[in-house]
Amino acid sequence: MVKMQTLVMACLIVLSNILAVACAQDRATITIDHSNYQQVMRGWEVTADMTDDDHPEAVSLYREQLYDMAVADIGIDRLRLEIRSGAESDNKAWKRFSSGEISYEAWRPLRYPTVNDNNDPRVIDWTGFDFSELDDTIEAIVLPMKRRVEARGEHLFINLCYVAFTVQITEGNYEHADPEEYGEFVLATYLHVKEKYGFTPDSWEVLLEPDNGTRQWNPTIMGEAVAAASKRLKENGFIPAFVAPSTTDMAHAVPWIEAIARVPGAMENIVEFSYHRYRNSSAENAKKIAAIGDRFGKSTSMLEWWFKNGTYKVLWEDLVKGKNASWQGQVIRTLFDVNFANPEKPTVSIASDTRMNLQYFRYIRFGAQRIGALSTDPDNTRPTAFVNRDESLVIVVDTKGPVTMTIRGATEGKYSVSYALDERSVLEPEPVLTDANGDLIVRMPGRGVITVRSAVLAKER
Repeated sequence: MVKMQTLVMACLIVLSNILAVACAQDRATITIDHSNYQQVMRGWEVTADMTDDDHPEAVSLYREQLYDMAVADIGIDRLRLEIRSGAESDNKAWKRFSSGEISYEAWRPLRYPTVNDNNDPRVIDWTGFDFSELDDTIEAIVLPMKRRVEARGEHLFINLCYVAFTVQITEGNYEHADPEEYGEFVLATYLHVKEKYGFTPDSWEVLLEPDNGTRQWNPTIMGEAVAAASKRLKENGFIPAFVAPSTTDMAHAVPWIEAIARVPGAMENIVEFSYHRYRNSSAENAKKIAAIGDRFGKSTSMLEWWFKNGTYKVLWEDLVKGKNASWQGQVIRTLFDVNFANPEKPTVSIASDTRMNLQYFRYIRFGAQRIGALSTDPDNTRPTAFVNRDESLVIVVDTKGPVTMTIRGATEGKYSVSYALDERSVLEPEPVLTDANGDLIVRMPGRGVITVRSAVLAKER
């Protein structure tokens, strides 16, 4: 009998220890540090692309609903609007392709050759430019998105991105590696957009992926191009704001930036150090890019890792380790799933990866500043915290499993809670309140992303 009691007691002790460990692992304390100021946000970006290869004829049936959801439900407030180098040409390639005169295969190598408008980069001959592809994108995507964002009292940030994958050129020339000719092209595009549509791009992305498919460019040429374009824009009353270097390889970003900085007149008008994550994607490289951003006093931005690679885990890494002020994981079309069970009336739903990311996008708005946030269990519970321009506090945490969080340092008041799990998204019907100690107690039921945001204005920091 004594042996049996001893065995039972031993089992109870083991069980108690197991439960204690489980409870410890199921809890985390997150401390907000309002004195630790980090980056100021410059927009949640997508590329203005509505391509649907499987159902191209059906885009017009669902795009208005898609735009509504992109702005209201997801929180998109920044667009990458692309212009190809071949806009300075007389080949009319886009019009011939979009009208069905030539195939995609025939159009593809015609997108990037240039035909100089004249021999003087100081004089624009408008007959030498064809902005029809740019205009179609502005009218089909940019203006509808712009109206929706402005209806919310916000501004749609437009990042106009120059694209020149010159390795695709099979016939013809390419002349924009001449900084003066490049400067003329930038100015001509700004003047065209301003005159025809009445807005000015908020930034110009110098060259998409210069280390991928472009023979003629190097960091020195990029720096000289920025300097030349800056001068032309200033002469014509525009404020230069360039995004660079947008390298495909994350590890190439810092060497390109360092080389650009050696070019006189280049660095002063660059506002963002940008990179993609297709090669050498790592937290260490994100830290190096953040460090060089700090050194030059520039924002950083991860502006492309498509094909479902831009997950919420990558987003956290870029925000915290890379100190990103802007971030892009998709083109606008692939934020969504479109069901064609009824081909006359396709239905739009938010894609599963987007559901996770919008826990950041929807509630952290342009101009928000990231502040300090630390977890007692950083391997399983990774927090970020932001103060919006209206002084509302937003805390976003990604978790590896169920966890009860005690949030310390939140301003007193009510907080709304929403979260996204693998299988569903939930908006809690009732707010949570800070307790007598000034803490928030919040339960996350599984792996995913949870957002806690103040329902009233935060106190002065």
